[in-house]
Amino acid sequence: MAEVARAAGVSRSTVSYVLSGTRPISDETRQKVLRAMTDLDYTPNALAQGLAGKRTGIIALIFPIGEVGFNLTDFEYIQAASEQARSEGYHLLLWPYSVNDVEELRKVVSQGIVEGVVLMEVRTVDERVSFLLDAHLPFTTIGRTGGLQSHPFVDSDFEATGNMALEYVLGLGHTDVAYLTRSQEELDAGHGPVVRMQDAVLAAAEARGVRMPVFTVSPTFNDGWKAFEKIRERSPRVTAFLTFNEPAVPGFVAAAAEHGVHIPRDMSLVGLNSSDDGSRTSHPNLTSFSPNHSELAKLAVSYLIRRLQGEDPAAFQKLLEPELTERGSAGSAPASPGSSRNT
Repeated sequence: MAEVARAAGVSRSTVSYVLSGTRPISDETRQKVLRAMTDLDYTPNALAQGLAGKRTGIIALIFPIGEVGFNLTDFEYIQAASEQARSEGYHLLLWPYSVNDVEELRKVVSQGIVEGVVLMEVRTVDERVSFLLDAHLPFTTIGRTGGLQSHPFVDSDFEATGNMALEYVLGLGHTDVAYLTRSQEELDAGHGPVVRMQDAVLAAAEARGVRMPVFTVSPTFNDGWKAFEKIRERSPRVTAFLTFNEPAVPGFVAAAAEHGVHIPRDMSLVGLNSSDDGSRTSHPNLTSFSPNHSELAKLAVSYLIRRLQGEDPAAFQKLLEPELTERGSAGSAPASPGSSRNT
């Protein structure tokens, strides 16, 4: 920075003000400094600026890794968030750590590296949200805690998803419908999307007088495969599944084919909140009711940056309704519910 100041014929503090934007600098002086930076191939050290308590231009995406790592939908969020941050002049730091590790989040805040946080995989009761509120660090969440929200968020409209998906399969003539979700451990831990989606699906079923058995399956291909036979034994009449378990669906579909169950002739599958890429990991591809995940991520980043620019956080709360994408995994109910014919 001292070399830039000498080359531009200004003080070192003037170079600092040009970089930080904390004081007005004439355009002529600013151009001198920028030319000197170019001539010297000088790039500001964002981390050093952060440690000095100045604007870093860095925001963090706090995205805990699941038990099987990131899936295709996760990468859709990450890519969109990164693109939005870059388009608004920020760098995105991906910070993948355990959802229960509040101490790690404390380190993110205390080091002064980031100006704000986008928080994902929100629990219905989430200590990270409480910590960020107490720390007065600007943040937005993709997802919501339980109850009324005072902080900015974007989220899927789970109630609309449950209603639209169930209405869809009932319209196809299915009367025996089941729900395939993620593990019981995630439900017990209050994992927001898992809890909200199950509540929404069961409420939609109750409102229509539909019996809706629930099957919990760990989110892996192998567990999806192993679950198929057990589920068919317990509920042989089920002809349609609403699924909220993207990683397990390919295994479930592969097992169906192994047992001579044709999708969608004998059984229909409808994904909930599945990404486009995730819906294409099984054959036939998964028909789904999903929001635009990229839009969710971009809105969250945009809301955070607007907060950093001084706008009112109370205005930033939005639910995105799902859209139906038919890909071939859902069809009319078979003539004899529960029957399967070898292909």
